[in-house]
Amino acid sequence: MDLLRAGRAGRAVCAAAFVLSAGALSACGGGSGSSAGTARTSEPSVAASSSAPAAHAKPLTEGRLKAAVITAADVPGLRADTSEDGSGAETQRITATSGGPVCTEFLNAMSAYAGTYGSSAAVVRGFTVQGSNGPVSILVSLVSHTSAAGAQRVIGDTRKSAKGCAHLTYDNGGSTRMNLAPLSLPVMGDDSTVTRAGVITGKQGTCVITGLVRVGTVSLNIMVSGDRYYSGELQTIAKASVSKLEKADPQVGSTAS
Repeated sequence: MDLLRAGRAGRAVCAAAFVLSAGALSACGGGSGSSAGTARTSEPSVAASSSAPAAHAKPLTEGRLKAAVITAADVPGLRADTSEDGSGAETQRITATSGGPVCTEFLNAMSAYAGTYGSSAAVVRGFTVQGSNGPVSILVSLVSHTSAAGAQRVIGDTRKSAKGCAHLTYDNGGSTRMNLAPLSLPVMGDDSTVTRAGVITGKQGTCVITGLVRVGTVSLNIMVSGDRYYSGELQTIAKASVSKLEKADPQVGSTAS
């Protein structure tokens, strides 16, 4: 299930108009908890610490992913949006129509494209939470990979390509434009990377912040869309998701060699 193709109708629309420039980023504002989310030009990869979940954990089935994904009861204020729920690893490659190969790499890393990253199962859950000017849309995806290396490549390739792709366009049944900036936020799970994007589909603009987190052989994708960048909400959802994943499947949290 590809988050880049999901949830277009339900996402909140930015109050400010977007243009295909850095203005699309500044129009969104910082969002709650955004003091830690200033853009920067480098974000080093962080290896798993001795206390981090084991990198060699076995792949999870779709059934086990469903048991491990968060529900609305796991985070105060969260409400389920079942219209956004889905499952199935992404097998359709996305090609950026502008921005070049590095932008195509970003899109397919964000989608955990199975042909590159060994994705074997995935589940997506939709939620909403009240934002400063209305509802905020949240999509949470757990993707199981055939190896921890495949899950780590999702993080590494997204981190690398986000730095080299400031602007892109791709076809989503209509042209979608994105203006990207990598963010510096605390590492979650075994490794993580966060990107913010001003997204324009048709004449509608949305402020999107996406966190990608590796926990063992699972890559966790959290996409928060609203009238501004809600980095605090992203971190809250990520923390709850990592905790739920580790509790639901003890092998993911094991540090045994």
